[in-house]
Amino acid sequence: MTGDVGGTLRRALAVAVLAHAVCAGTGPGIAGIQAPPDAAEAVQAEIDGRPVSLAVSRHRAYPVVDASGLAAVWEDVRWSGVFLQAGLLGEEVAFEAGSPYFRHGPRTYQLANPPYERDGVFWLPAAFVTEWLAARTSRVVVASPESSPSTPGGEPSPASGEDPSDDEPPVEEPLPARVDPTVPWRVIIDPGHGGRDPGTLGSGRYEKDIVLAIGRRLYEELQAREMLEPHLTRDTDVYLEHDLRSQFAVDRGGDLFVSIHANAAADERARGFETIFLGPARSEEAREVALRENRGPEVDDAASSASDIQFILTGLDRTEHLDESRRFAGFVQNSIRAAMGGRSPDRGVKQGPWWVLLGALARMPSVIVEVGFLSNGAEAQYLNGAEGQGAVARAIADAIVAYREDVLRRYAPAPEVPC
Repeated sequence: MTGDVGGTLRRALAVAVLAHAVCAGTGPGIAGIQAPPDAAEAVQAEIDGRPVSLAVSRHRAYPVVDASGLAAVWEDVRWSGVFLQAGLLGEEVAFEAGSPYFRHGPRTYQLANPPYERDGVFWLPAAFVTEWLAARTSRVVVASPESSPSTPGGEPSPASGEDPSDDEPPVEEPLPARVDPTVPWRVIIDPGHGGRDPGTLGSGRYEKDIVLAIGRRLYEELQAREMLEPHLTRDTDVYLEHDLRSQFAVDRGGDLFVSIHANAAADERARGFETIFLGPARSEEAREVALRENRGPEVDDAASSASDIQFILTGLDRTEHLDESRRFAGFVQNSIRAAMGGRSPDRGVKQGPWWVLLGALARMPSVIVEVGFLSNGAEAQYLNGAEGQGAVARAIADAIVAYREDVLRRYAPAPEVPC
């Protein structure tokens, strides 16, 4: 699976999410953006000689500011709802919702608390302005209507000297849909390749056609299961860039992202299935496969973004979705192994730097399923037929059902027992 729409964007941050065409009121730095609620604190800043006034809000246990308040000093703002990028102080700054890490130019920094998206607004920890920017700009002053400004670069100073969170407790977040047993899961099925990107060839059919057939069968399987709502990134032979596949998953509010591929090797004896989650490649083979898939039909400098992938992985290593992706991958492997009945070897759960997983993983567990080797005649023939495609689709569907039950056992609140 390939693509370079937004190539500059991808090389800048290695995101697999295409920036939204942001309308007024839906993104940072746009006229008409939703203003933050009234707050008793404010940050007055002078950045590169330009004054900025930011209201400080609290939705959680730490102060935050609306990123759009920095519109006067941002340059070339791009926001996908997950990633925020902008020019700042002569270099690009890049944030990811939910990650405490951010990058400025080639360097990565860590905040005490992560930024997040809420109600169409990208919220930055106030410490980014009061501490990080204060150390790099001419003047940053924190003030409140009822008190004198604090020393430049200081933390917000409430008038009473007490933590405002004592008076304004954090708003309780609703139960995430993925752990609410009354809400169906939206499963995003992503048949790899398509259109001008055929993938590999086996038994006279291209990978793009075989994985689309499996994807359609998986869609039908999930439609027949309770509490599952399947969505296909593509249902025809069309080419989709990586960014659009991930953005599709985010836009649909997906709970699980499953990208389906088939493998190939120079050695025709190579056989087996494997499931991949995002991470550094642990072998040269895994690295080469990821680079080949990332590069796609138009040979591109995919390898040049290694540092950007590492930046994303640094931020993602603390997200629950990475651990959950690893866990879900195990369910998929076990289920396909049982379905194969020894027909095809189990190559195990692996990790690799696949572009298509980057954007979706920020919002949901995400895996690649390599269903077999089309370079192996026997496997190609099996996967090219209804029997093989149906067996793989049912196995993945069974894994999704089992994994959802596992998630609900671990995270869903226990039902109240009457006294």
